[in-house]
Amino acid sequence: MTPALQTNPSAQALTDLGVWFADRKQYACAAKSFAESLDRQPDQSDAGNVFFMYGSSLYLSGDAARAVTMLQEAERRGLHDAKLHLMLAAASDQLGWTGNAEVEWRAALALDSESSQALEGLSNDLLLDNDYAGTIALLENPAISGQRTPTQCLNLASAYSKTGKLNVAAKVLRDGLNTSPGSLPLANELADTLMELGNSQEAAAILDLALAQHPADLDTATHSLQLLLATNPEKAPELGRKLLLAFPQSWKLLYLNGVIETKDGNLQQARTYLNQSVTLNPEFALSHEVLGFVLARLNDLPGAKDQWERAIKLGDDDPEVKENLAKVQQTLSETTETK
Repeated sequence: MTPALQTNPSAQALTDLGVWFADRKQYACAAKSFAESLDRQPDQSDAGNVFFMYGSSLYLSGDAARAVTMLQEAERRGLHDAKLHLMLAAASDQLGWTGNAEVEWRAALALDSESSQALEGLSNDLLLDNDYAGTIALLENPAISGQRTPTQCLNLASAYSKTGKLNVAAKVLRDGLNTSPGSLPLANELADTLMELGNSQEAAAILDLALAQHPADLDTATHSLQLLLATNPEKAPELGRKLLLAFPQSWKLLYLNGVIETKDGNLQQARTYLNQSVTLNPEFALSHEVLGFVLARLNDLPGAKDQWERAIKLGDDDPEVKENLAKVQQTLSETTETK
């Protein structure tokens, strides 16, 4: 390719260079080469495909707006391909043009009715539009019912949940988890849905299995401990300590362990965990709220006052917090007057 590029390169040589750059994920360079090819020969026989590659490179380099223009030109030049519509839809979604994206997702599906990317993209947009009936109609297609991707299962379950059909949502998620047993999003969503249905035992079993398969996943670990606290609190301390050994810098696990120790009356240990939690994430109101209660029980009223004021400032509107803060402020005021 080098000799062909040294002196007055042809449009084909520039296109080939663009492909070379794109294969190496150097999309900005690829876009520049495709643009130069089209400048050199605007009406080349394969212009539609070159415009497609140009638009795709622009999109992949972060320029969605120009990408849409070039991809539309590719279509105007006679290119009719599902990949073109998929790229146009993705670029439109990135720009927030949901209506345009839906048109393009449907155009892609007209050419390939089982396109996972189009089904996921269109169902995402329908959910954003609160079109739950449309989402269900799209994803309950018998042709794909046995091979839905995890994202399609999550979207379909969400649509059923939003229409009050939690049992159907749970079935969709179970079926999805059977097809994709390693999917953490499916496991976590199924556990939440089962909790809403009052089936805490199955929810706990789902998360136990997910955590056994993915012991390094912090979100699932946290979810599992939260569920145990709500359903089987006597077993929570053991799991809490175990998880904290694995994730010692997790502010949320420190908070949850602080809650556990508070419930068990271990106030000094609770204070240690909660202090560490608010240091790692000072923006979580509940950490300040619980730490305030712990400090009050340890008779550190100035500390409790400070923590409750922070919790309220961060949006905590629990009436008990406000009531206790007022009591502490009154006590501190009386103490100051006495002195």
